[in-house]
Amino acid sequence: MLSSREKFTLVIVSCLAYFLMDVPVQMTGILPSYAGIKNFLPSTLGLFFGLYGVTGCVLGCILSAVVLDSHLNAAIIECVCITVTGLGMFHAWHMSTKSSRPSFKSWQDYARYIVILFALSALSGTFYHVSAGLAYFLTGLLVGLPINILFSSLLYIEPLMPGWKTPVYDAEFCLLPNAESLEGANEILETAGMKRGVKMKRVLEIQSCIEELSIRILKADPDARISVSVIFGDAISARLHYEGKRYNPFKMEAGEDEIDIMGMKIIKRRAIRASFSYSGGVNYVHAVV
Repeated sequence: MLSSREKFTLVIVSCLAYFLMDVPVQMTGILPSYAGIKNFLPSTLGLFFGLYGVTGCVLGCILSAVVLDSHLNAAIIECVCITVTGLGMFHAWHMSTKSSRPSFKSWQDYARYIVILFALSALSGTFYHVSAGLAYFLTGLLVGLPINILFSSLLYIEPLMPGWKTPVYDAEFCLLPNAESLEGANEILETAGMKRGVKMKRVLEIQSCIEELSIRILKADPDARISVSVIFGDAISARLHYEGKRYNPFKMEAGEDEIDIMGMKIIKRRAIRASFSYSGGVNYVHAVV
């Protein structure tokens, strides 16, 4: 469940992205108001962030219209197209697949995205102009699709889900301050890796990463209970969260022994993503290797 701050952040970032992609293009006067690279944003941000991504795009459109002194009717119609394209993509995708998260691993995934995008773009074209529908489709295909693949396969952006779906992970377990807990976790990871056809070398990498993180967390708070969720894919995503005082395991103090922090330095250097946040008394760690 997103916190109010996270929802607000999603809306603001989406708003700024739309505004900054729209205004420079429109100021040139080369393209009509409905055209531009901005048109891939509603389908992409809608797919991953649902209502909050779409709301941000709508606010970005309104802000752009105010700055550029655009016609009110054109701004309203553009907001309608954004809403149709963004929320339509979000709900149509999740209604047409059993998967709990956007994934682009098979030809069915690509076909699903293209068919939904075409239908929504055509619908948007009826609200505005045929060329507008074409602009939504082409930018969603040529720009949005590669970004969707990046979000879902490498960066593992955590998508928002409709109320009837819950996230599904390849492996979930809880780490406690004892050796048996880590041994059990390693067995779970190896079993999940075998089911997904992941090479043992890659499994060992994520095991080492989780072990290094858990050692530092438990050293700072021996009573911590670390919940771990792992997704295997092109890269491997590990999410850890634990209650207690704020502690960022990626932050290394100047006085720490070089040997003790060597493993963490290797993780930070090799990780595609190593992020930390703290909200409501819970620490959240995300590592992608």
